[in-house]
Amino acid sequence: MARYHLIVIGGGTAGLTVARLTARNGKKVALVERDRPGGDCLWTGCVPTKALIHAAHLVHGAKNSARFGVMAHDVTVDFDAVRRHVAAAQAAAGAIETPEAIARYGVDLVHGEAKFTDDHTVVVGDERLTADYFVIATGSSPVAPPIPGLHDAGFDTNVEAVAWESVPASLCVIGGGPIGVEFAQAMSRFGAATTLLEAGPRILARDDPDAADVVHRVLTNEGVQVHTGVRILKVERTASGRRVHFEHDGEVQSVDAERLLVATSRRPRTDTLDLASAGVEHSATGVAVDAQLRSSKKHIFAIGDVAGGYQFTHVAEAQGRLAANIIAGRRFQKWSDRVVPRVTYTSPEVASVGLREDQARKAGSRDVKTWEVPLSSVDRAITMGETEGFLKVITARGWNRLVPGLRGVMGDEVVGACLVAPNAGDLLMPIVMAMRAHLPMGIVAWNMQAYPTLALGIRQVTGLPFD
Repeated sequence: MARYHLIVIGGGTAGLTVARLTARNGKKVALVERDRPGGDCLWTGCVPTKALIHAAHLVHGAKNSARFGVMAHDVTVDFDAVRRHVAAAQAAAGAIETPEAIARYGVDLVHGEAKFTDDHTVVVGDERLTADYFVIATGSSPVAPPIPGLHDAGFDTNVEAVAWESVPASLCVIGGGPIGVEFAQAMSRFGAATTLLEAGPRILARDDPDAADVVHRVLTNEGVQVHTGVRILKVERTASGRRVHFEHDGEVQSVDAERLLVATSRRPRTDTLDLASAGVEHSATGVAVDAQLRSSKKHIFAIGDVAGGYQFTHVAEAQGRLAANIIAGRRFQKWSDRVVPRVTYTSPEVASVGLREDQARKAGSRDVKTWEVPLSSVDRAITMGETEGFLKVITARGWNRLVPGLRGVMGDEVVGACLVAPNAGDLLMPIVMAMRAHLPMGIVAWNMQAYPTLALGIRQVTGLPFD
């Protein structure tokens, strides 16, 4: 039996982070991974999808360059070259996550599936491992909705879609969340006749409604058939692909597609862990954790998607750091999801953090205000010919209420933002920093920005209370 200070189960971003940092502290660490290190982000999520999206963005730009006086005739897509670009991006991004790199960190990589036999022991194949601490970082998997005929007809999720060898002639996407919307736009730009079906009243349901409206409009203008408020009735196999029957506004319709992509939801991977043997409380939404990411067994942590919170790589990485710090003895630290940036990588991007205006009011914030600048008022966006979008910041009274007169000088505290613009995810950072430090909006507004930049738009919108 091999004994460790820490055993990490799952070699994605969350698991790799906590394993590396704990090993750096001189502790003996094992990382159990049943597939290949890197996790969903590297192999089926963030990296390959964003590489595809960038290629699709270039195709779209070339096909629509005449408005800038650039004539690009007969633009074609070499999808084999696109796939090589995706593979190259994965190789470069994954260079720090290879078995060789993990060994250099001083972490023992154990291949196989871990199963608890008690709260201090797991078995991996024929090997028995024990540890003082455990971190469960097994991530999540796509899950398909219970649609009649779906499994018989066959479908793809993002896992299969990033490995498509060609652009389908036609595509139906079920699910209007970030994954579905990103794939719909990218594949449409590559040339697939694309239909997007969403059960809710709008796409991007968790984002600002105005942002969803912009993306909906852009998708429609680019030729994507977007249907919201639909009820999928059944799916059947046809000679050329799949036929999806759905009800929309009381009318039964159908769409034929060569490929069907399901992008509706994900569930935590806990099935094979035998958490009951370890006494770890869990449910269909993941492992129950406290503010320090500890499970019901305080020496067993759960981080990343499996903990049931935000399913983002940057959250997984931050939680990995926090778990490593707590295991190292810094027990005053706690997890908070108050300031978590979220980005949907459509064109334009949708980047959000914190609360929407309605959420801030519901939370009881005082004097909630919304400040907004249309992208058509940002000169750099004008020069780029990309004025579809806006920059929106939400404020409420914060600590400035304790100092009379300060509010008029520095403004209220930033409690949320939604940016719809090119590279909106990058533009969000000063807002994130201000929220993290509970700073008033004036701190952001008073920074000089170079002209003309998209970042100047952040100064424009945060300067509105003072202008």
